[in-house]
Amino acid sequence: MLSSWTTLVALTLTSLTSATPPYKPKCGPDGVSVRLPPAFTSDGPTTTTRWIAPKTGWIFKPWYQVWTSNAQVGPFLRNFQWDPTPMDPGDLGGAINDLSSFQIPGSDKIYTSYGVAYPHPHWPGVLDYVGTGLLENATSQYSWLAWGCDLDGNSYYVSYSSPAEASGTPAGIDLMSVTDIGPEQATVDKVFDELKKLGNEEITRLASAMIRNIQDGARDGLPRVTTCDAECKTNNDLVDIIG
Repeated sequence: MLSSWTTLVALTLTSLTSATPPYKPKCGPDGVSVRLPPAFTSDGPTTTTRWIAPKTGWIFKPWYQVWTSNAQVGPFLRNFQWDPTPMDPGDLGGAINDLSSFQIPGSDKIYTSYGVAYPHPHWPGVLDYVGTGLLENATSQYSWLAWGCDLDGNSYYVSYSSPAEASGTPAGIDLMSVTDIGPEQATVDKVFDELKKLGNEEITRLASAMIRNIQDGARDGLPRVTTCDAECKTNNDLVDIIG
């Protein structure tokens, strides 16, 4: 879930690697812990506090994209939802059905976008995304930078998507929430401030450019898109948008 298509599906971000023992963050601004993408970290500190990956299966929730660093995506994607599921229900730590759905301005049609996200073999909290069908050349790496819960106990996470060279999609940061309004402003501000304090030029630039996604309620009361059949996986639904 642009400037080129993989940003539409660049949601994300995400790993199913467990923390041992299971870790539950403190909710709200005081519980914010951030890190740089593992691919960035050749030396030096990478987190403001000890960063721990969420437990296996934590990602399998209904998500809304509520903040993005991509100024073209924010106004274009309406009511973006992400509904990941394990490809093998018996292996929550395996490959993920990366299924997104959204509307565009001036249309009530719900579009879908599908790919497969593979947990990185060595880095916790990192997924390697590969599109299918029309998006078969769309690849990117998504790294979780922060995750936790807001003051109301609602889950959120923040991910960094690497540039997609095949399509020219720039790097980006997205904030996802289980509510369509996202975390309260205090938690949002703390996340972005802590990311800037990591001292990485690219992460600071992206964290300084965050804007709201459009969540206007047009999908309220409608069932979420949680499954993707063979036709859905061709991504031909997107021809009207990307040609």
